[in-house]
Amino acid sequence: MIEIYNVDNMDFCMNGNITLVPESCVIDAELNGTWEMRLEHPIDEDGRWRYVVEGAVIAAPFLTSKKQLYRIYWKRKEITGISAKARPIFMDASGEVFLNDVRPTTKNGQDALNIMTEGQTKYKAVSNIIDVSTSYYIRKNLIEAIQSDADQAFINRWGGEVYYDNYTIYVNERIGFDNGMRVEIGLNCESIEAEIDMSSVTTRIVPTSYNGYGMNGESPWVDSPLINHYPVIYTKTVEFPEVKMREDASDSDDDTVTICDTQEQLNAALEKKCQELFETGIDKPTSNYKVDLIDLSKTEEYKDLKKLETAGLGDTVHCKNPGLDIETDGRIIKVAYDCIGEKNDSVEIGDFTYNYINDLEAALNRVDEAINQNGTVKAEKVAGILDGIRTQMRAQATVAQPAAVRATIFEDLNPNSPTYGALCLGTMGFQIAYQRTADDREWDWRTFGTGRGFFADFITAGTMLADRVRAGKLQSQDFVEGMSGFELDLDTGIITFYDSDESGNASKLVFANGGLTITNLNDDSDGKVSIRYQQVGDNYYPIISGSDGDHGYSMNQNALIYMIGTLIKTSIGISGEKGYVNTEDLIINESIRARGQYGLTGRAEFSDGSYMQYVCGLLVGGYTTEGGEIK
Repeated sequence: MIEIYNVDNMDFCMNGNITLVPESCVIDAELNGTWEMRLEHPIDEDGRWRYVVEGAVIAAPFLTSKKQLYRIYWKRKEITGISAKARPIFMDASGEVFLNDVRPTTKNGQDALNIMTEGQTKYKAVSNIIDVSTSYYIRKNLIEAIQSDADQAFINRWGGEVYYDNYTIYVNERIGFDNGMRVEIGLNCESIEAEIDMSSVTTRIVPTSYNGYGMNGESPWVDSPLINHYPVIYTKTVEFPEVKMREDASDSDDDTVTICDTQEQLNAALEKKCQELFETGIDKPTSNYKVDLIDLSKTEEYKDLKKLETAGLGDTVHCKNPGLDIETDGRIIKVAYDCIGEKNDSVEIGDFTYNYINDLEAALNRVDEAINQNGTVKAEKVAGILDGIRTQMRAQATVAQPAAVRATIFEDLNPNSPTYGALCLGTMGFQIAYQRTADDREWDWRTFGTGRGFFADFITAGTMLADRVRAGKLQSQDFVEGMSGFELDLDTGIITFYDSDESGNASKLVFANGGLTITNLNDDSDGKVSIRYQQVGDNYYPIISGSDGDHGYSMNQNALIYMIGTLIKTSIGISGEKGYVNTEDLIINESIRARGQYGLTGRAEFSDGSYMQYVCGLLVGGYTTEGGEIK
């Protein structure tokens, strides 16, 4: 059903003002590109066409959703009918959400989007990107900030692929799924436009290890299983620096490095690496297919491609090319969706063949970025392990149904059931999910276990040995920002405590930068005390300072006093029952005088009648019983 809401009707939870009867209603959607609805409506006797005006909102089904909202931005009336174009309603944010000066700094994808959408509830932005980045948005609307060609745009800084869902935008690492869809593409069909590129194909690899060692013999190379599918051999030299001879090994090498003692071991290791590379698809051509499913429906080939009618944007399609007898992997990068028939009219399948040379360089860069100078690992980078495991696990889930021996899925699809969720078990490990993805097409796998370890968003345990924890934040179970609990930031070394009384008055204690700060969170001005060391000459002395951090009091074994903004070096003692001040060593530190205007005015008196006179925190005079007047 296709409905339309009047310009002033924002109650989208209810039915629209009227149901439309269009001749055609198609949504064109491109991966990380433009989404647009095209509507053709006749001049009907009921006058439904009169509701098709600029600013009105059309509700129509799209892919897995029964109701997607599109706002009309263009129309044209002719004698026989009316044409209109509309954009996803989330595009309204281009005028309603303005970022004057917003700077998400060192944040993952979701945290960055939370900052960008802070202060309003109408629009929601969701991301599963865990990589950390920084960007500045000065006088930009939300759409520009997320998806544009600008260097600062979210998709350029954090990456990701965009999916619109009414007032929610998803910017995930990848949209779509690999559901094992396989089709055979007949290149002689007029309804299919095919583009095959052989320029990047590699069917023979000449491998070298670290320091240039290669395979011996008359054939120092490894051939692809597909080498005989092509009329010629495509040869490339590839270096595998993670394979080393024993003499090149070092103590810093981890279990990802293969150490060889003999030439035979080196041959075997390099052959294994080459075979792994062929499995990624470098021995296959790049391809692009544009499939017109409407025209195709008139052909015999349609029955083999009918499944493309329900393919979603971003989904993986395994394409069989009968001409080469080779299967290539592509993704749905464009769809033209018929909202009336609720199926795809046409799809475009683009290639995403793995490029080892470029990816190897990127991987090395990622490794460099993940390692601190002291050899420890950055927590936000380590978190990227989850993505690799998720991809691996998703591939396992694909084989679960046709090959249950390799992997098995247990699932309860009833949301009201106490056992709602899914478990996948297989030779690669296990994965657990307690909820579905936003589009309800797949389980949202968040917990993984493999031979390399256990990964989860949240872990509850009794006693854990943490001698290898080197990065990230440790928080107590009762931790609430600004209220209660304990937090240790392993990246910065900062320790933070929060506590609050029964009335809600909260205090904060922070160990950082070589000092201790206690803050009354209910007082913006005078509620802070800091304890730190300050250098005076060649020595360091403990300083207790107030809210402004500059005025305070300190005393060491030499009776150095730091008082109300003026540094005084003096001697203080007791003679009988009287105190005295030796003014011979009186020094006013000129470097502190700039803050004197914030000090106190008055007299500091001692028990023997001596006193010091201050004006705005600066010593201006005084009197001592032993030395007379202070000038």
